[in-house]
Amino acid sequence: MKRNHHLTKATLFLLVFYSIHVHSQTAEKWASVVNWDGVSPWRKYLIYSPLYMGPNAIPVPSMGNGEVDSINSFYAAAAFHFSKGDFTRSIKLSANYCLVKDIIAFDLSWIPCEWYQMSDEVKQKRHVYYETYNDKDAEGDLYLNTNFQLLNRWKEHFRLALRIGYRFPTSTGVGSARYTDAPGYHFDLSAAKYLSKNKQWKLTTMCGFYVWQLNTFGQDDAFMFGAGIEYNSQKWRWKLNNTGYIGWIGNGDDPVIINFGIEKLYKQFGVSLGVQHGLNDFSYTSFELGTRMRLRK
Repeated sequence: MKRNHHLTKATLFLLVFYSIHVHSQTAEKWASVVNWDGVSPWRKYLIYSPLYMGPNAIPVPSMGNGEVDSINSFYAAAAFHFSKGDFTRSIKLSANYCLVKDIIAFDLSWIPCEWYQMSDEVKQKRHVYYETYNDKDAEGDLYLNTNFQLLNRWKEHFRLALRIGYRFPTSTGVGSARYTDAPGYHFDLSAAKYLSKNKQWKLTTMCGFYVWQLNTFGQDDAFMFGAGIEYNSQKWRWKLNNTGYIGWIGNGDDPVIINFGIEKLYKQFGVSLGVQHGLNDFSYTSFELGTRMRLRK
């Protein structure tokens, strides 16, 4: 009996050791995967594009609707991102502050934490650094947008808004290919045309320019685009749009997504559900459940 007990313990030890060995990375393994030249830093071998990063690293900016949001609010959500070999859960926080009604507003967004599970195949494809190979969580960058309403004199016919956004490098998880921890910025024009006399239905379009810093001290430049349809009433809000951007490097930097969102509105808050699916250079299908609290001035 004692012999069998010791044999069982030895077998379990070997199985655990084998499992840890298989799902781990060494400097030699990493050097072989990335074809290290023996000199260059590990960041050089990461690929700063949405195809080779986590779902929140270089996201497609949200679709504009031609209007400045004049309601001060706070938003919190839980998001779930599904991809082959990568399951990510994250917390999202954002806030909107209107400085001048129907003229200027600011919005902030941040992901304080995301938890992820990646397969060895995905980690090697993304050139995850061996020292962070088994990490499971990361913190996101901070985004600040300034929104301007344009051509208000024609607001009965169409709406036009300018958005200028900046990404502050506050993220972690660079070695695990979750974030870039590098600055970026974008600016875009969004327009809306009403489809009904009560202004509940409208067509939306967007175009702009998107830039982010690379790990090689250069930058990737991209043309942003989007189109969709939106419905707004006192109790419900929903939207369907297709957005993306086209980078100039061609290393998986042409993400295109389709997005559907619905929100139930109450007096001081709303509850929303969003679904997003990647069509190109973005391999995730995402679900987001959130609540928005309206703040009194």
